[in-house]
Amino acid sequence: MCTAIFDDGLFGRTLDLECSYGESVVITPRGYRFNYIYEKDIRDNAIIGIAHIENGVPLYYDAMNENGLCMAGLNFPKYAIYQPRTEGKINIASFELIPYILRNSDSVAEAIKLLKDINITSDSFSYELQATPLHWMLADKGGAIVVEATADFFKIHKNDFGVMTNSPDFNYHRINASNYMGLNSKTPTNTLCPNVDLENYSRGLGAFGLPGDFSSASRFIRAIYTKSHTCVDKSRINRYFHIMDSVSVPMGCIITDTGKAVYTIYTSCMDMSSCDFYYTTYENRSIKKVGLYDFELDGDEMIEVEI
Repeated sequence: MCTAIFDDGLFGRTLDLECSYGESVVITPRGYRFNYIYEKDIRDNAIIGIAHIENGVPLYYDAMNENGLCMAGLNFPKYAIYQPRTEGKINIASFELIPYILRNSDSVAEAIKLLKDINITSDSFSYELQATPLHWMLADKGGAIVVEATADFFKIHKNDFGVMTNSPDFNYHRINASNYMGLNSKTPTNTLCPNVDLENYSRGLGAFGLPGDFSSASRFIRAIYTKSHTCVDKSRINRYFHIMDSVSVPMGCIITDTGKAVYTIYTSCMDMSSCDFYYTTYENRSIKKVGLYDFELDGDEMIEVEI
């Protein structure tokens, strides 16, 4: 479970799982070399994001490059289908896609050109870390896209909502949004039976029907509504985290089939203009900042900042 939101030059996500895997803020400078299974980098953009480091390799959950291009991988169970290595394509494993795109693209437009030649392979990182079913959201200042590989298609969707959650696929979420187009932050007008004097007995009735559960479909709608109606204040960052609070998961509100509690392990926020990376954790609600340009970006050693 996860929710990603792009708004006002900011991009981020919640990571909702039943346990942490020891995530860190990780900077891979221009000289760092990713050892992809089949390919090599053609550029060397520096990257900052949150990753789990396994055997010295950063496995990015979400990240931003030095040009402000952002990307996040979200859980996509029962839909994501990856392929074997294919001749004539750029073969990239699912766990390699975020660094490969961000290292080799400066914008969403360039990422789209690259993605059209990419085959997402079914290779796993290791026996213990099998390939996770994912789809991806990318954004720059000009807009966002969603990338999905299923049994029926490899699709790049334009994402005017600036929101993504989990299964079903993006087309479902796009159609489902039409069911809620009447939601409003203002006092509603009685169009049900105008000849009857109905009372607006409470503030907030314009948003009556806004789903409050934690399913992916409901979080998608709630994220759109909150993003569209939250007022701009003095701090873009503060506003962004308030928006993300509407889709965060308190521990115990979702229990897995194995009896474990799902919760929002962290919430991230990336500023495309400054390349600053902000985050909060479940245990610490204060907003922390790690600036990409606070580090030497021409080196070749990975930099880890503990959360």
